[in-house]
Amino acid sequence: MASIYSDEYQSVIRTLREARINKGITQESLAKALDRPQSFVAKFENGERRLDVVEFVHIACLLSLDPAVAVKELAKKQTRKAIKE
Repeated sequence: MASIYSDEYQSVIRTLREARINKGITQESLAKALDRPQSFVAKFENGERRLDVVEFVHIACLLSLDPAVAVKELAKKQTRKAIKE
């Protein structure tokens, strides 16, 4: 299983964080929409907490991201990486 420190996982989190910032959404307002404390958002953005797939989909949708597109991009990167090896 991939670590929260893997390049792939960090890329997913970076995408969520950048979308939040680009939309002018604070950690606090995202947390309220998730009915979670602000520390929940801070912890997954800082790599202290791993998101499960249900949380990822919910957060992506709140940020107007298509979770399927993010997963497809991750799969493409994995395929390219496997071909190089």
